[in-house]
Parts: sequence; structure tokens; C-alpha cells
Amino acid sequence: MKVGVRDIAREAGVAVSTVSHVLNGTASISREVRDRVLAVARDLGYLDQRRAKATIATMERVVVAFDRNFETSGDAAFRNRALYQGLKRECERRSLKITTSISDGTGFDADKVEEIARTEKASGVILMSCGEKLDLGDLVKTGLSMVVMNGEEQLRRADAVVPANGFAASVAVRHLIDAGHRHVLMLGTTGRDHLTTRRTGFAEAIEAHELNAHETITAAEDSVEAGEAAVAARLGETGDLGGATAIFCLSDPLAEGALKALSAAGLDVPADVSVIGCDGIREARPTGLATVSVGYEQLAVSALAIMESRLMVPKPARSCILVEFGTELIAGTTVGPPPGERTPRKVGGMVPARGRRSRRGSIGGGGPHARLVLNRFH
Repeated sequence: MKVGVRDIAREAGVAVSTVSHVLNGTASISREVRDRVLAVARDLGYLDQRRAKATIATMERVVVAFDRNFETSGDAAFRNRALYQGLKRECERRSLKITTSISDGTGFDADKVEEIARTEKASGVILMSCGEKLDLGDLVKTGLSMVVMNGEEQLRRADAVVPANGFAASVAVRHLIDAGHRHVLMLGTTGRDHLTTRRTGFAEAIEAHELNAHETITAAEDSVEAGEAAVAARLGETGDLGGATAIFCLSDPLAEGALKALSAAGLDVPADVSVIGCDGIREARPTGLATVSVGYEQLAVSALAIMESRLMVPKPARSCILVEFGTELIAGTTVGPPPGERTPRKVGGMVPARGRRSRRGSIGGGGPHARLVLNRFH
């Protein structure tokens, strides 16, 4: 349903002219009235409606570029599917048409992408990354407006939107601390830039909170089966987890594998050991798993907003915008107090809630766009 200024005026209890002045900045309005009008306009969806109209006027089509390594089929490609599905939903919401460009080789074919973008008169290019740092030198030379999703240009020559993978690990550790854990073990795997960032975030959080670091369990790959095998092997060798009362898993598939191995060994979660993952994508998240969502499905919102802003405000020479998307803690039911403690440790006089969703961002209470690095010069 279309919302107009009369609807806003009625709900806010002000004159239509007052709403018009607030929305267009054409007169001095008190802070209290201005905030009330904007809050109503936001709640009624008017601001999104107005933004969509501006988008339609400035952006009609985008090229979405993939290299041949960007898989969207199979169990291991759930992150890529979430990225692309999120982009398609946001483009549909904005009435944007999509033209795809798939490279025949490794990396992005600059000539092919440029030809498609010029032919289709596209507003810009979205580059779909698997989480790695990219060398986009040839594409940068084309002068096309481009935004990398889920990765960065290695010399910061292109705008980018990335998940807060390192911060997500610290959110998971903080949640375990709130539950009373001091002995935390990590289940990880080798390779993949985004998992490396999570691993670094975990190590930094362990050091910052002066927790007891335990030997890492390393899975052969990022999968449920590999996670289960790694934890089962550890339990088979030692019979326990070396005093650890909680496991932080670098991904939700690894966490699911850990849950299976612990169950097979007769250990109860969370009574005997707590488990928390990291990804938060519904498709790959076991029911009840405590995890941290890094917002793969929402990265497109920021990516297209950056592209839109570049059309209205030209990019300064040798600068880029880097948005680190915020995180959301999904408390789940797999984290509880350590064995022997009946209730979680109190933090600030309050017992942390269980089985609910709570949002945490990289700055303050965090919205989805929790950390913004503007004009990073190099």
C-alpha cells in the first residue's frame, strides 16, 4: 500500500506542511517533532518507498560477475547461495534488472565484464567473491563502478562489503564467557580466507579475556562429516576434551559435526559441553544451534547502497569504501553453564538469556552496518 505525507501527518499528530518541511529540510522544526515525524515515516515504510523511487531513477541494471570458482550448487556452497539469493531479492525490491557475467577462467574477465556492462548500459558491477582478496587491476582500469561482495580488492582500489568474520568469533567467545566458560576449544580447518579471519578473531578474544587456550581440533575440510570425524578422533584418542567445557566452531557445518560426535560419545549438549558455531545461514544451521550470523543474506543491501551513492557522488581519486557488516548472536540451546554450575555466571548483575536471538554489532549496539571505513587512502 502506498504511503503519503497525509498518512504520516495523521500518525504523527502534526500538519501536512510540517511533514513536508521535515522530509525536505525546508524549515526549522524542533528536534522532538522532527524525530517523531521521521520515526513514523520509517515505521510506515515511507522512507524505503522514497528511497526506492530514487533508486529506480538512478539505477536500472547491474552486472553481476562471477569467476568459475563461485559455486552455487552442492552442500558446500551454502554461503554463496545465500549471497546470491540475497542480491536477487534486493534487486527485485529495488526493481533492478540483473545481467550475469561468468568468467571462463580463474578470476574475472575484465574485457568480458566491460563489454557486457557497456552494451547493457549497466549502472555498475557487483563482483561475487568467495571470501578471498582479489587482484582487480584490469577491471579497475575500465573505470566501471564496482562493488565487491564478501571479499576485498587487495590494494583497496574497489569498494567492498564484507562480513565481520573476526568480530563474529569474538561475539561467540563473549557469549561463552557470559555462560561461565573459561576453558574453550576451537574446531577449525585449514584454508579459506574468511575462516582464517575467524580463527584470528578467536585467538585475539581468548587472549583479551585471559582464557585458557586449548589445542585446536583441525578438521580435514569445512563440512559436517569432517567436523564429526575430527571430534570423534579426538575423543577416541584422549577420551575427553582436555578440560575444555565449550567448543567454538569456525562454521555451522563443523558445529553440526561436533554435535553428532559428542552425541555418539554419550556426551550431553550443553550439560556436559557447550557448542557454538559461526555462519548463521538458516539453510545450514541445525535446529537449536547457538551461532553467530555474519549476514551473508544482507550484504547486498549495503553493496547496492554504495553503488547508488557513487552515481550521485563521484568517487574521489584513490579511495574506497569498506563496509564491515555487523553480526547477530543467535543464542540457541547448545550453550549453557559449565558442568557443575547450575546457573550461568552473572554479568553486570544479570543472568544472560538463553534460547533467544540478540543482536550485537561491531560498534555500540550495532545495526547491520556496524563498521564503516570511508575513504581508505593508499
